[in-house]
Amino acid sequence: GGLFNDIALLFLETPADIAEHITTICLPEQDENMDNRNCVASGWGKDVFGKEGKYQVILKKVELPIVRRDQCLESLRQTRLGQYFKLHESFICAGGIAGKDTCKGDGGSPLACPSHDNPAVYVQAGIVAWGIGCGTDTPGVYADVSHFRNWIDNKLSISDIDIRDMNAGYGTSS
Repeated sequence: GGLFNDIALLFLETPADIAEHITTICLPEQDENMDNRNCVASGWGKDVFGKEGKYQVILKKVELPIVRRDQCLESLRQTRLGQYFKLHESFICAGGIAGKDTCKGDGGSPLACPSHDNPAVYVQAGIVAWGIGCGTDTPGVYADVSHFRNWIDNKLSISDIDIRDMNAGYGTSS
């Protein structure tokens, strides 16, 4: 088990219709360090952990800081995962602020962070993977998109898609 390497690419036969809640985003560089960035997670998941939680009918977003790997690991080891838990290299962590988190139903949703080169441009740093509860002081765990950048580029090149050919305006905030 373990959910590591928790990423997929979906190739569409026709382009998606861009809308207020459907758009494109830039990708980070391979193994780009996201530490000290304040990011935004969005999703349709539950508002509270457990049976009381309700799935959302309006897309929600929450600002979350990236949590350094050593801090995340220390926090996760204080949970039921125990003192010997190891966080797979394909994950990053964000949040750890009570009342601010992604939750059940948000899995697969994006974690977008300001680009290192241009804070007005966002990159998809993570993909909601798992957590221990929701909205506690334990950070949430996300698939680290930068860990897979070379793999993504390889899969795109096999399909004759060059990401560098795409419009440089994608991912800019307005």
